[in-house]
Amino acid sequence: MCLIITGQSAKIRATLLNTTGMLSDIYSLNPDGIGVMYATKKGLKVVKMLPKSAADATMFISKLPTDDRELAVHFRWTTHGHTDMDNCHPYDVIPGYVAMMHNGVLHTGNAADKAKSDTWHFIQDYLSESVHLAPELAFTDGFLAMVAEFIGDNRFVFMNGEGKMSIVNKDQGVEHDGMWFSNTYAWKPESLMPSYKSRVVSTRYSKWSYKDTPTPYDDDEYEINPRSPRWGTEPYIAPVKEPMPTVALLRDSLADADVEAVVAFLEAYPITVINIVCKNFTASATRFAKVDSMSLHEARIYEALLMGDTATLIAEVQADEHDVAYTMAEVMCYYIEWRGTGAIYKDSVLHLPVSKVA
Repeated sequence: MCLIITGQSAKIRATLLNTTGMLSDIYSLNPDGIGVMYATKKGLKVVKMLPKSAADATMFISKLPTDDRELAVHFRWTTHGHTDMDNCHPYDVIPGYVAMMHNGVLHTGNAADKAKSDTWHFIQDYLSESVHLAPELAFTDGFLAMVAEFIGDNRFVFMNGEGKMSIVNKDQGVEHDGMWFSNTYAWKPESLMPSYKSRVVSTRYSKWSYKDTPTPYDDDEYEINPRSPRWGTEPYIAPVKEPMPTVALLRDSLADADVEAVVAFLEAYPITVINIVCKNFTASATRFAKVDSMSLHEARIYEALLMGDTATLIAEVQADEHDVAYTMAEVMCYYIEWRGTGAIYKDSVLHLPVSKVA
């Protein structure tokens, strides 16, 4: 999944070093490389490392500049390619002048060299030639909007040698005190923003709201999505902009067998949900799971979840057939027992209560 943070160097440094547990939480879920980019009098500076411990990550962050220059830092979680310095972000788009960081999972192909990451292939296949010919494209609204449309549930950060920065899909992240965080799954937003609340679904046809607070949205911020025939003629009300799911929120949704919440997350961020679940939890069959009573589609998803086969699961959601979000959510909630594997949720057992099964 990875995490990118942008903002003034001194502020990022102080936030990561002085917020209790924040850096260790981020490292525990993104241990596969750290990189930074920022401008100097000699041009764009890029520094990377492969930390072996949270102490290494702390040491790296402590060496960031203590001034107000704009900086971007990337914490990597490997999804494609080797875990090595070559695949550590940022990547060169124009060597020595424009670099890019990526948060998310791209499925535009990496078969040409499976040692390289999806980000590297995307740059080679789609960005490098165009940006070489016109470096300002990486900071042009129209070009960035086109890239945003193409990459969907992914975020890019570009920077050049003058310190100019642009963010693709900035609205998918969280902003606080001049800093931008590309997601919230690896750290606790409430540690910086006490009023921060994750949005959850209360019932299938209800509007979304913040926990313990009145619904802050007007009707014109919702769109009607009547796609699913299994929900009958009553329209399903979905948020226009759904927040990025966290490990904790997915854990709670699975533990509660909250199919509606999982459906909403899968429809908004399918690739993110699949990778968070398969990366942080191991799957085993519940006693209610009987393959011979499942449809072929359910059985295919069930087997892929048991094996942690993200490629098959992602192909399923990208095909967007058979009401796949609802089917996958039901299988996740009803037929799988989840056990935490990540450092934060290690040994936490997520299982379906007997009362949830008809």
